[in-house]
Amino acid sequence: MKVDSHSHSAFSHDGRQPIEELVAEAKRKGLAYYAVTEHLDRDYKYCRKERFLKQLNLRRYARAVEKLREKYAGETPYVAFGVEAGYCAETVKWYEENLPKYDFDVIVNSIHTIHGGDAYFGKFFKGRDKDDVYLEYLGLLIDSVKVPYRYDVVGHIGYITRYAGYPDVSLWEPQYSDKIDELFEEIIARDKTVEINTHIRHPLMRYLPERPLLERYYALGGRNVTFSSDAHVAEDICKRYDEVAALVKEIGFTEWTVYKKGEPYKVPVN
Repeated sequence: MKVDSHSHSAFSHDGRQPIEELVAEAKRKGLAYYAVTEHLDRDYKYCRKERFLKQLNLRRYARAVEKLREKYAGETPYVAFGVEAGYCAETVKWYEENLPKYDFDVIVNSIHTIHGGDAYFGKFFKGRDKDDVYLEYLGLLIDSVKVPYRYDVVGHIGYITRYAGYPDVSLWEPQYSDKIDELFEEIIARDKTVEINTHIRHPLMRYLPERPLLERYYALGGRNVTFSSDAHVAEDICKRYDEVAALVKEIGFTEWTVYKKGEPYKVPVN
């Protein structure tokens, strides 16, 4: 069953197309489940970028999803109402107070900023040792999965590698193994889901987390995975789906985990 658990429309600051066009494309591609997870970037308030980014209008977004559900009632795909909540320690109280106000199907918990710096920009890495940066990132990831507010999916593990300019950007190195194990053990203990995210343009990587990390997650007992294109335009919905579906089956996974009203559902990988 083809699914896509992470995407962005023009309701997000970096989305390119109206939500109606994305849902129509998901339908054309034969998805059974399609989640729109607009950016809820409260973290950017603490790295001095908030004024440059359009903040999500949750009310308008919720109304748009409701209209689409009415239009496609009884048809596939199931259109999941979601957000991607950007973590930093200062956001916790706001998310605790505001996420429960909406009946989200799925909440993706992601890291984009690291102690006030934005890992999207090369200057974040300038003059910094790879080990220091990566260990700092992994420590924040571990903190993020322990938050008291609701989330369902851990977003793009390895995001730090997307824009790092190091000769070898991989997270799969011995000096990071203890942190990686701790991260996966915390995710497994909380019964959360790891997304496999294909929104990456690095010449040596086609998805996140890297395959060795996914294999380690499986070896530790992790079974909850979902496919996420992280599409910002309609044509990228389900990008590299067949490649990732084959990958997860090789590792041993047999099901995707998707969410409706916060409840997990298992569907076969095919």
